[in-house]
Amino acid sequence: MSRSSVLSRIAAARAPLCLGLALGLGACDSQIVLGDSEAALPLAGKPGSAGDSGGGSGSGGSAATAGSPGGGGNAGSGALSGSAGAPSSAGTSSAGDAPIGQPGDVLWSTDHEVGDFSDWQKGGAFYGGEYDWGNSNGYVDIGVGRNGSNGVVADINSVARGETSGGVRMYRRIASQPAYYSCWFRLEESHTVADWWSIFLFHAVNDSLDLLGNDVSLWDVRVVDTPDGAMALQFFDHDVMQGTLADVGGRIQARKWFEVSAYLDYRPPNDTRLVVWLNGTQLFDMKGLHTDVQKNVLWSVGNGGSKLDPEESTLYLDDAAIHQATAP
Repeated sequence: MSRSSVLSRIAAARAPLCLGLALGLGACDSQIVLGDSEAALPLAGKPGSAGDSGGGSGSGGSAATAGSPGGGGNAGSGALSGSAGAPSSAGTSSAGDAPIGQPGDVLWSTDHEVGDFSDWQKGGAFYGGEYDWGNSNGYVDIGVGRNGSNGVVADINSVARGETSGGVRMYRRIASQPAYYSCWFRLEESHTVADWWSIFLFHAVNDSLDLLGNDVSLWDVRVVDTPDGAMALQFFDHDVMQGTLADVGGRIQARKWFEVSAYLDYRPPNDTRLVVWLNGTQLFDMKGLHTDVQKNVLWSVGNGGSKLDPEESTLYLDDAAIHQATAP
């Protein structure tokens, strides 16, 4: 039985707890948060953003500002890889939702065993690469990946003197058809978030491919902290500057590997659909997302944030992949 099938049965059998009860929100639905990076979340943190130097998408200040890509990983071992079925649909979708295609052929992947970022850089900067900003350091190291393999180390200082944020990211251009995007992550320690913290995102650049100076943030998966000291995932839509907080199934832990995967059917300006899973369990199914038509849309993963506590943050990444989605 494939790993995704096992995860699907576990997710279906598990009765989800209500994070709203723990936080006094009074409902099991995802929490909606309005505002920019200065608007406080109902949790201890604030909404984050795509990540960038000097007030771009990383700062969360606007829907069309400088952002940053990132990443890590390979197709050989995730919930999507080698799987005939999509991740579990336990989460926000309903029985009436339109079906989506299953993960199919691998379009791109990396397990970092080559020892550097060359897999991300295949085809040149038009298709992918790596970059950083602020007081940060990103590299591939031996023994830090899943199962003791090679992996990416993304170290940042989120409040470095003279910098508003820091980040290390890898990116790939999105597929021309609906596709699945996945990467594994491990946080060295928990942080509280006074501004924003983003690890998985979609954004766009102009034809100059200026990742730091001319970036349009689209959608992020962010990490926020909860009043009881836990960490949870949040979906953030830059077009409406609105965050959607996952229920208790969206919690993550330091020093434990977790996989974030997403199905993207990019249909601007008003019909984009983005579905996000954590370890094979669906957290968000966002339909009818709006964005202006963008020519150069990128998928990015990495460590980017502003005003974390502790201020120095280490994120490990491994086993990233893009799978073509089959016809539903």
